[in-house]
Amino acid sequence: MTKPLILGYSPWGNGNSIFPFDAVFDYGQDVLKKGFDNIDALVLWGGTDIHPSYYKEKHHQFNQAPPFPSDRDRFEWKAMVYCKLHNIPIIGVCRGAQFLCAFAGGSLIQHVDGHNNGNHKMVTKDGESMYTTSAHHQMLYPYEVNHELLAWSQTKLASRYENGDGANTSAMFTQREPECVYFPEIRGLGIQGHPEWMNKDSRMVQWFNELIIEKLFNEVTSD
Repeated sequence: MTKPLILGYSPWGNGNSIFPFDAVFDYGQDVLKKGFDNIDALVLWGGTDIHPSYYKEKHHQFNQAPPFPSDRDRFEWKAMVYCKLHNIPIIGVCRGAQFLCAFAGGSLIQHVDGHNNGNHKMVTKDGESMYTTSAHHQMLYPYEVNHELLAWSQTKLASRYENGDGANTSAMFTQREPECVYFPEIRGLGIQGHPEWMNKDSRMVQWFNELIIEKLFNEVTSD
């Protein structure tokens, strides 16, 4: 009999829901209240910007983080440290994906335009095109650390890519705009969009759940 899969979650953002990852996991567990025992993965949901000190930047004028790291920042960073030490995979959604990128040693572009406008097309590593959600003003910058780019915006949406100094670095930005990134050294899957806002039958939701199995749980589900 296959062991049920338990998805631990940080209770901020999407609260106590594990939708749409309930297609893969059997139960959810609030790791703030109940700890990390028995969980098979951790999910970090979306929300307010993380403090820029986690990726060694100054505060951009549009960064929504408080002047100092929040309780959520501190708890979720410690949660990622625990998961890395115990080889527990992490799923990051929007803010969670950005925090994963910072934890892996990457950075963020602190302010972009064009990414807070509903749905848009993304392209996967296998050439498949599908709609994803777009509701963020910051963006992963994983290109200086070990990563696998799994999906990116079909066309570039932003005309501005601003760092902590507020400088527009668009002329320097030649990379694809990331929508899904895997960080192998921390077993972290970063999803920039919001699959929890989509219909469970949407291709986006199906694809992300397939990725979780492929990248994080093949060895578990094959027992």
